[in-house]
Amino acid sequence: MRRTGYLHLYGLNLVFDRVGKGPPVLLLAEEASRWPEDLPEGYTFYLLDLPGHGRTGGPPMAPEELAEYVVGFLVMLNLGSPPILTRGLGEAVGEALAERGYRVRSGGVLIEAVLKDPGV
Repeated sequence: MRRTGYLHLYGLNLVFDRVGKGPPVLLLAEEASRWPEDLPEGYTFYLLDLPGHGRTGGPPMAPEELAEYVVGFLVMLNLGSPPILTRGLGEAVGEALAERGYRVRSGGVLIEAVLKDPGV
C-alpha cells in the first residue's frame, strides 16, 4: 500500500509515496506515478514527485537544481545513501547525483534492476 508523505524543503512542499518494508530504495522519475508496476517485497521504496512535477509545486529547474532537492530529501528523512533507480527526467538528475558519489542505476525494468544490484 502506498502511503503519501510531505516534506517542506527549501520553500517547497515535496510530495512522496512510501511503499513496503525493508532497506530503503529511492525511485526517481519526474513523479511517483511513473512507477506503476508492482514493487518487489523486502524493500521500502520512496517515490518522490520532483519540484515542478506531479503533486509537488515549483518552477521548472535544471537537473542539478533538482538533485539538490533529492539530497535534501535523503538527509531530512535520514535515509543515508540508498540505491537510486531512475527513469525519465530522473535519469538526468541521477547523473548529477552519481557525480556526487550516489549509487544510481537505470530503473527501466524495476524488478530486474533490483535483482541485478546486490546493494539494493
